[in-house]
Amino acid sequence: MNKPKLKIKDIAIVILTYNSEKIIKKTIQKAKEISKNIIIVDSFSNDKTLKIAKKLNCKIIRRKFLNYTDQRNFIIKKCDRNFLWQLHIDADEILSSKLVKNIKEIIKVNNQNYSFIIKRKVYFLGKLLKFGGASNWHLRLFPSKSTIVESKLYDQHFISLLKTKPVKGCIYDRNIDDLNSWIDKHNRWSSLDIINNQKSKQEVLKGNIFGNKIQRLRFFKNLYLRFPTSIRPFMLFIYKYFILLGFLDGKVGFYYCFFNSLWFRALIDAKNYEKKKNKKL
Repeated sequence: MNKPKLKIKDIAIVILTYNSEKIIKKTIQKAKEISKNIIIVDSFSNDKTLKIAKKLNCKIIRRKFLNYTDQRNFIIKKCDRNFLWQLHIDADEILSSKLVKNIKEIIKVNNQNYSFIIKRKVYFLGKLLKFGGASNWHLRLFPSKSTIVESKLYDQHFISLLKTKPVKGCIYDRNIDDLNSWIDKHNRWSSLDIINNQKSKQEVLKGNIFGNKIQRLRFFKNLYLRFPTSIRPFMLFIYKYFILLGFLDGKVGFYYCFFNSLWFRALIDAKNYEKKKNKKL
């Protein structure tokens, strides 16, 4: 007897979670304005995250977290079989109403010739940052069987076989961590960034000044890495705080530009220096 064919659904909204009880309800509720097909990929939370997700009728997959690339590519392949489209967000990312409206229009038209990049607006110390280069673009909405996540341990982006278009609206990165947690997380990321530089460059997003907003950002990041380590964190701070008007975000704007450039980028360079020095011993 032939098995009935699975019905291909319109869109899966994938949310990665781990101990996300403080924010996950708001994230899911806003995502459900697009579709009821919410898939939670959880890294064995030990708080109320899964209880909240179950109450909101989400499909839950529990899987050990090795790294972001592994987790995303695992669920992308699963969704490729059963959904026409995929939208990927993190547990603390909330969709704006304008973005919800425009994504629903994209799914309705179902033009699968494009993937879509979305602006992410960042909160830091409880404040929505409007300046200083805090906002960035990410490819998060795409037709199935078109996209993977690049092979990096930090600063990963989705890579699509298709041309990209921006979507009006934004994702609010609520960043509910306190400053200690933010520093701990970026300390771990600084170590991962060093490992990135030692890995193969296969399946990595290429920088391109003439490409989309994400490719241009990668181009300028690669250019930044060519400057001497003794000056480039200061250059980045000046660029973010003065040229990109980070000072207009007040005291929080200063803290963001300081930690994001003078502290975080200098920490990566210092760890690289320490690693090279230890090799010579």
